[in-house]
Amino acid sequence: MQQNTGGQRMNSDPYAIRPQKEPAWQSLLPALLIAILIVLISALSVQLASLPLVHALGIGALPVSIMLGMMMAALPVVERLRQQPAAFRVQRVAQKQLLQWGIVLFGLQLNLSDLAAVGWQALVADITTIAVILPLGIVLGWRVLKMSLSLTLFLSVGSAVCGAAAILAAAPVLGRYLRDGESEDQLNQSAGLAVSAVAVFGTLSVLLYPQVQHWLALPADVSGVYIGSTIHEVAQAVAATDAADTATRHNAVIVKLMRVVMLAPVLIALALWLQKIRPAAGAAEPAPARASVPGFIVMFLLVVVLNSVLALMPDSHWLALVHTLAMPVSATLLAFAMAALGLNIHWRDLLQAGWRPVVLALLLWLILLLGGALLCRLLMAGG
Repeated sequence: MQQNTGGQRMNSDPYAIRPQKEPAWQSLLPALLIAILIVLISALSVQLASLPLVHALGIGALPVSIMLGMMMAALPVVERLRQQPAAFRVQRVAQKQLLQWGIVLFGLQLNLSDLAAVGWQALVADITTIAVILPLGIVLGWRVLKMSLSLTLFLSVGSAVCGAAAILAAAPVLGRYLRDGESEDQLNQSAGLAVSAVAVFGTLSVLLYPQVQHWLALPADVSGVYIGSTIHEVAQAVAATDAADTATRHNAVIVKLMRVVMLAPVLIALALWLQKIRPAAGAAEPAPARASVPGFIVMFLLVVVLNSVLALMPDSHWLALVHTLAMPVSATLLAFAMAALGLNIHWRDLLQAGWRPVVLALLLWLILLLGGALLCRLLMAGG
């Protein structure tokens, strides 16, 4: 046994291999690779969504991006890459921070003057749609079909408000309350499944809405409000009115954007509700002292108001330039977030979810398709 001389501690094995510090480039390489992969998926999704057939079906870049991400996640090399801490951090940034900034910039597409011009009937139709679909979806999914609360809420919010964008926005807001035995990965799986289901039924809406308008003999002024207040995505509203007159197409998009504005109060209301029922949901963690309003939701509303005020100014050429620059940036950031979410989703987990999510999405879609037509006909007839 070696002696310790001169107060120095001696290594018992002078020939032991000392651990080498990992070079900085090796720790950064996984982060760089996953970032490149997210960018490539997003770019490819934009190109695919612009194809004539895909565009005609109303399938936007966001659902395409998540599907491509899910396909890439099935590759073993991508699975190993995702397990690296640096790569995981990049995914979280894309899925959370970039998403939030994308939603904030999306507010530049909304103008309160345009929303007010479509009439009070459109506002009532939007509010009624959300007020019926959201609680009904929660009751059917959570209480009747016995689905997880997270999957139920994601499907209900996506159907009631604005599809994939609503689900993405809801994920960080509701995630702090939805801790009823579910891990973050399971929450991501729920969000991905909800996005996929909403995309499928939204695409069916594009195909069927023109036929429903014909069968029910809906007038042109009713058709725009009907499509905008019930269809899932903005892109689907555009596609569903492709063969319609200009006024119908314009009204459909404006009414749809009005529902997007309601995303903020909907998420705030859901956070307050989850704060109240959290013990009943079996939450394992203590609830926050109060349900705070997320900063990006506040910024989204401020951008909408600011955009509306600036649009009233006589010389708004520079505002048009801001729109030209900001709107593609918003779409790109949201596509990044979708790609990152897709990389977190495994097909086997989606298959294990079973038939219940499909049934819930189908029921909500049928109510939107048929009940929405009846509601809009009654409202417009009374106006």
